[in-house]
Amino acid sequence: MKRILSALFLISLSGVAAAAAVDNSSTPKVEDYKYSTPLHIAKVLNMTRDDGCGPLPREMTYIDTAGTTHVLRYQAFGDNCLGQN
Repeated sequence: MKRILSALFLISLSGVAAAAAVDNSSTPKVEDYKYSTPLHIAKVLNMTRDDGCGPLPREMTYIDTAGTTHVLRYQAFGDNCLGQN
């Protein structure tokens, strides 16, 4: 019984080590947002801001529900449009 438990423990450790060895350091490619783009956002890591006025490109870096990191480019109005007609 101890041998079986020891074997199962070693198998589980090797699975954890393999998961930790996966290299997630590669930069994900930037995807352009379309209305039909499925977004399964689990956590937002970063959102760019712009000091201009009018529609400007922005980027959002997020992790989806599968654990994959994405960078999404979309259009949004700049932050300095307040008080301008």
